[in-house]
Amino acid sequence: MTDRNDVVRLTIEGREVEAAPGMTIFEAARDADIRIPNLCNDGRIEPVASCRMCVIAIGGEAGLKTACTTPVADGMKVSVDNEQLRSVRRLVLELILSDHNAYCLPPCQNGCPDQLDIPGYVKAVADGDPREAVRIIKQRLPFPRVLGRVCPRPCESVCRRGENDDPVSICNIKRFAGDEAAGQDVLPFPREEASGMKVAVVGAGPAGLTCAYYLALKGHQVIIHESLPEPGGMLRYAIPEYRLPTGVLEEELEELWSLGVELKTESAMGRDFDIDSLLADGYRAVFLAMGAHGDHQMMIPGEEAEGVLSSVDFLRRVRAGDKVEIGRRVVVVGGGFTAIDAARTAIRLGAEESTIVYRRSREQMPAHESEVEEAEIEGVSLQLLAIPELIETLDGRAKALRCLQAELVKTAGGRRPRPMAIPGSEFDIIADTIIVAIGQKPKLYHEEDGRQVLFLPEKDGVKTTEWGTIEANRLTLQTERPQVFAGGDVVSGPATVIQAVAAGRKAAANIDAYLRGESVVESSRQFTEAEPVYLDIKQVPQVDTPRQPMPTLCPERCCPDFTEVELGFTWQQARMEATRCMQCVCQAEQFCELRRLGAEYGITSNRFQGAMRRVPVVEDGNPVISRDYEKCIDCGACAGICDEQMAVQAVEMAGTGMDTHVACAFEGALKETDCVFCGQCVSVCPTGALDNRMSRDLRPLPLRGKPEEVQEINTTCCYCGVGCSLTLNVDGGRIIEVTADDDCSVNGASLCVKGRYGFDFIQNPERLRQPLVRRDGELVPVSWEEALEEVRANLERIRDQHGGRAIGALASGRCTNEDNYLMQKFIRSVIGSNNVDHCARL
Repeated sequence: MTDRNDVVRLTIEGREVEAAPGMTIFEAARDADIRIPNLCNDGRIEPVASCRMCVIAIGGEAGLKTACTTPVADGMKVSVDNEQLRSVRRLVLELILSDHNAYCLPPCQNGCPDQLDIPGYVKAVADGDPREAVRIIKQRLPFPRVLGRVCPRPCESVCRRGENDDPVSICNIKRFAGDEAAGQDVLPFPREEASGMKVAVVGAGPAGLTCAYYLALKGHQVIIHESLPEPGGMLRYAIPEYRLPTGVLEEELEELWSLGVELKTESAMGRDFDIDSLLADGYRAVFLAMGAHGDHQMMIPGEEAEGVLSSVDFLRRVRAGDKVEIGRRVVVVGGGFTAIDAARTAIRLGAEESTIVYRRSREQMPAHESEVEEAEIEGVSLQLLAIPELIETLDGRAKALRCLQAELVKTAGGRRPRPMAIPGSEFDIIADTIIVAIGQKPKLYHEEDGRQVLFLPEKDGVKTTEWGTIEANRLTLQTERPQVFAGGDVVSGPATVIQAVAAGRKAAANIDAYLRGESVVESSRQFTEAEPVYLDIKQVPQVDTPRQPMPTLCPERCCPDFTEVELGFTWQQARMEATRCMQCVCQAEQFCELRRLGAEYGITSNRFQGAMRRVPVVEDGNPVISRDYEKCIDCGACAGICDEQMAVQAVEMAGTGMDTHVACAFEGALKETDCVFCGQCVSVCPTGALDNRMSRDLRPLPLRGKPEEVQEINTTCCYCGVGCSLTLNVDGGRIIEVTADDDCSVNGASLCVKGRYGFDFIQNPERLRQPLVRRDGELVPVSWEEALEEVRANLERIRDQHGGRAIGALASGRCTNEDNYLMQKFIRSVIGSNNVDHCARL
């Protein structure tokens, strides 16, 4: 028991604290659960206060001290958090970040509604592995070929490469990967065993198809009910063939059918079934994903005239092969993708003039700029800042659209400017056909004997909103009936394909949780959106390659028919474009203290960016440790632990002033030093400048900074007899990393190269997973029962003929300690031999 006189008593932030003599203020505060920020302190090495983040003020003493190097003393009054200290720490962080040419979170991933691991699949293409790129994509998006053609690319609008020149052509890279891996049956993860539970998906649009895909991978039986003759929803019936060929859509859907998903077409909610009948038929859950197939009207005089068409009806009829008479002059009202599609389709049907009328400016058009440019190349004209007033008719048929010129007027609250009509500015646009494309809405009814019959009568217990959408919990997607979920356009109103896909994946995860009796709310938390704060550090691209143009048909060849306009990247283009990605993501962001402190202290800009250093990049071919000096903050922890704990001195601090950096001797490679590749330097690095190369590409990219569910399994290392404890980090059945169990009294946070990096054999495709027995000179696979019987019979024969001591047993270095114990017990007790050994090597 400690003598109370053998303690030091001090006050930290107004709290009385007792500490052992010789402790530092940092240690005393830590033991008292008082937090002092730091970036370089680790209990395994001697503190040097290189980061200066642990500055403190001591009453009665001039200046500031560092908590990790200042010993405690009786009567001390220590302040660890006041405005002066916070100001100093902010300055320190700004200086550290002034040459931290690296990012934590990729804005492209945050900008994607489905949270695709964009840096991951772009890197796979850069490495020449489109199959791996597709595997990564399909973890969140089942249809890379489709979305590679029709996605509105919100990721590209926030791509950091765009701050330097042009954003990376992310969508075109996705399309390339999908096209190259087409027909290879790439699954994102193994399909789980059949659950025996049946789910109904109502609607075969992007939300319903996505939900069905991920539910099937979870082992559930999925039946899709689609009211139209073919699956695809707006993908098939609203997006023209020149953008999304039917063959591409059908080829991607083949994987869905191969997973056992069933499809019932021309099966309509409210006409052929309702929710009660589905549940009575044994469905355990229902997902409503009927989309938004109704058109909004302009609500102006003359809109009911002949020659005025809805965009959805027009595009559906064209896709179905119907003959649609449009005349010589076509006017399309709207500025979104559907309006562009309708105008370009009109050109292909023979229109001499195709004009888009939009009430706002070109910059405010919802359609992607590339789509607008392609439309203009094909002959579509734009009439901007024009508000339709009425449709002029002759003998009941539209002959012109009268518009008012508009001007944009600023609005309160920082919202985008409003178009306001200019009095007396009327003008007419002559038209044979006027196509209305100002937005869609869900159509929750069907026609029956000239009247509208609701899909969802009150008895179904599913409510609708005043906007005509289905009411569902925003977090869980559940309706008031817990077994009924809804998502996509039928809930959100008209949105993009990628937003519908995101809703479908979210629904699948939540339905799976519901079916397994787990918390749907907890399942939903993985999809919770939290906008990160990005630090503007003006990252410098590593290559100067310009953005690769998408090869296209020339207008003379594409306009006469519906041949796909964009031809896709070549191999060379795809890899060149992929190398433009700045890979602004750090796998260490889940535990990076620099990132957390930067957010805590509000560091969002870099006023010292002129101090950017250039550190020599050493490519050392190291198989286990990755070094990224752009992330290094020169804390010296790696050099300290290498020297103090391992007595190796493989790394050291080199240079002076702004050129100070961590390096190996003479700026060489690690393999040229006495490095034993224990990974201790990696374990102590606070920023991810040092990382496990083997684990880096296996770790799942987190969702908006939230770690994925990784299972941690504590076990004992099997490579030697020391008995070190270690933790297996497992994701999706794969070991992605091995870390030390800090609480173990044997090894603490230390591991040798075998313990930390010797796990790859477990997942090696050449690893034997079935017993082999030699018969007639050939090794043939047998069952475990047959193999054990073969071993028993041979051991018994040898023992009976030559005695037990004629038998020896050698355990593989890949056996566990438990395996080894049972083996030696068997040999000694049953066989009667002490000839036992163990191979503790890779």
